[in-house]
Amino acid sequence: MTAVSGLKWAACGSALSLVLALGGCERKAADEDAIHLEGGSAAARAYVAGFTTKDPATCFREVGLRQPELKGRPGGLGPRVAPTRVIVMIDGSGSMAGRMGGRTKLELAREAALGFVEGLPASVQTSLLVFGQEGNNRADGKAASCSAIDVLAPMSADRGPLRSALGQVRAVGWTPLAAGLDRAEALLAASATPGEQVIYVVSDGEETCGGDPVAVARRINGGRTRAIVNVIGFNLPSGEAAKLAAVARAGGGGFVNLSNEAELARVTAEVKESIRQTDNEVATSITTTDNNVATSLAVTDADTCISIMATDEETAMIIDLTDRETAGRPVSFKEEAKALLKARHDAMRARLAAYRARLTGAEAAAKRDIDSAAEAVR
Repeated sequence: MTAVSGLKWAACGSALSLVLALGGCERKAADEDAIHLEGGSAAARAYVAGFTTKDPATCFREVGLRQPELKGRPGGLGPRVAPTRVIVMIDGSGSMAGRMGGRTKLELAREAALGFVEGLPASVQTSLLVFGQEGNNRADGKAASCSAIDVLAPMSADRGPLRSALGQVRAVGWTPLAAGLDRAEALLAASATPGEQVIYVVSDGEETCGGDPVAVARRINGGRTRAIVNVIGFNLPSGEAAKLAAVARAGGGGFVNLSNEAELARVTAEVKESIRQTDNEVATSITTTDNNVATSLAVTDADTCISIMATDEETAMIIDLTDRETAGRPVSFKEEAKALLKARHDAMRARLAAYRARLTGAEAAAKRDIDSAAEAVR
């Protein structure tokens, strides 16, 4: 005899109920807050209640849908996708000591470097590299300068080392731009997403060490790193500007030639605005996906839970009815009991359908709110 067939008839007061062999009259019937057993005889309801002790309500859980934290508008060269690594390359050639307006180009380069990294999400890794900062800008210092590629701040999500290292950048030598790009590429990781790694080159002149920065930039953009090379020039004559623009084009990036501090402030603001928009797009996408996954999992879990519960109840009752018939003690209200159990299961599935509709409706409403919020700060 199965465990279920160990059930026996017993009297609880004046009512006839089905109880566990050792459970006395303390066992509750089917959960009253969930699915009621209605109709049929009291005996049939009591019998079915012995197989429906689990509460269907436990199959349904609420889903906490989220809204993203979007950055408002504060007011080119910014990242086109969510960045993961950003390298700032500063020209350490002697000409960077020249003045543009009331400040040196090197001072402006430091300011630009900070502007390019300050608005990045905290998870983005950054690095500072200087090229040409050795020797001098005369012929006797060229060899030392052209081989001087220094990583002043290693790749890290901590901005502190980069801020501190900016003070170490000096304007002394020549311009080994190609070698600097080579070193920058080595600091980056392999990537299948074009543009999630960005190099910002800040310089006031063309390559002067015999390298081919256009070829290197093209390799960086089309090779394993898929990085973008942006170039910011300071007061370049047209010929040199054209050469640096060619480097940026080969690197899949942009080029600007700044002639005053106001233009630098404008470009820095554009970079920060691009970062803000990209960050908002990522936050919106992640939140929408998370809400969809949470809703789908809750509905799937509820469906599985209800199906298992219904199958277990039906199987247990069929086994008990069969055992009783085999033992010569058939239940007179067999069909009535089956109908009661089917009604319960139909009600459970109806509740599941309503649950699914409510959750998917809430998810759709949350997505509309997310899209509206994103549009408001675009």
